[in-house]
This record gives sequence, C-alpha cells and structure tokens, in this order.
Amino acid sequence: MAITVYWACGEEEWIKAEQPEKVLNRFYKMGFGEKDFSHPAAINYCPVFNETFNNVFAIKSIYDYSFKIENNNIILNMYDQQFFNQHVLIRQLEKKFFTFDMKYIFFTDEDSLEITGYEYPIFEQNEITKRCMMFPGKFDIGKWFRTLEFAFALKNDFNEFSVSNEDVLYYLRFHTKEKINFKQFKMTSSLVNILHANNKVNHFSLNPKTNIKDFYNKFKGKSYILNEIKQNLV
Repeated sequence: MAITVYWACGEEEWIKAEQPEKVLNRFYKMGFGEKDFSHPAAINYCPVFNETFNNVFAIKSIYDYSFKIENNNIILNMYDQQFFNQHVLIRQLEKKFFTFDMKYIFFTDEDSLEITGYEYPIFEQNEITKRCMMFPGKFDIGKWFRTLEFAFALKNDFNEFSVSNEDVLYYLRFHTKEKINFKQFKMTSSLVNILHANNKVNHFSLNPKTNIKDFYNKFKGKSYILNEIKQNLV
C-alpha cells in the first residue's frame, strides 16, 4: 500500500522547487556500503540503520540567500528589504533566532499521517549544517493544513546566515512504514486563504495549556482542500 502525499511550494518561484529526495538514496550515492554483506562497511545491509531512515526525505532551499548580524542590526547581502520581510522572521535577535520561510506544504487524504519537520540533516555538509541549530516539530498532515517553517539559530561562531539553492535545509520524516507517493500541486488563492485562516487559529488560540489537538479539532474543510489540490496538480 502507498500513501499519497500532496506537496507544494507557495513561492512565486515555486517551479524551482524539487520533489523531496529520499535520504537513503542521497546517502548511498556518496559511495557508502558494500556488495559483500560480511564487509565491515556494508551498512546497506543493516536493518537498524535503514529502518531509521525509511521515509525520511531531504528538503532543499530554492534560493541563494544570506544576511549578517552586525551591532544588533541586520545587514542584507542579497535581494531587498521586501524579500527579507517576506521570508525571514526575527524571533529573538540577541539569540540569533530566526525563521527562513519558503512555504513548503504537505497534505494527505489519509485520516492521519504525522510528520516531523526540520530534522538536522546529518549526512549533509553545507553552510546550514555548519552554521545552524534547528528546531524540529511534529504535526499531523491529515488533520492540519499549514506550511512548514524552517526555524533556526546561528551557532556561537557565526553571525551570518548563508544558503545556496543546492543546500538541503532539513530532513522531513513521515511516521509510517508505507511507501510515500508524492504528487505536486500549485497553490491557489483559495488555498492561501485557508492557510491564513489556520494561522489565525494558531495566534488566537495559543495559551500555555494549548494542545495541538485543539488545532486539529478546529480544522475544517478537508474535502474542499483536497478537491482544490486535485484540480491543480502539476
């Protein structure tokens, strides 16, 4: 059995977004593993390793981008202030804590499918893994329609965020043993309006005792969303 996961990038340059790539495929392309299962390097035969990364996928940036922190000010190296305002949220400047947003979204017609986003991409060697700490989170894409947010803090030795459009930002884990069948769709104004409504639920409902199930219970319109998605497959 395969599970269909619909995905989109809500950026104007969404056409540059690549389908999530299986982390195990990326790992073995680096040359790890051996044909002889008795070889000490034959990790490709290790069920513990392979099951750990089953249905874990790499999410790439679609932009080359950077900015610096100097004297508690943000110095823009690329694009303009409008781009920064649309893609970067300053969460806590003194802690160098930000969100870099590219509006990736995943949804499914299954009743329930939990994902963990923003897992540290441990097999990557890029500016993200060198400079950033990241903050993972789990939610159910069968019960909630929202974009992913790449929340990170720069490590102590760095005051500049830098990413290329070939860099993996984070790993995305699907909590199922079933095969994932990705289908890309294009965001529409109707779907964007639903996203905004869900974000308002987040802000208006938050309190120290809020449970994510409170959001799920308020979620409406799944059949409408799926119909809109299926009419706008790429």
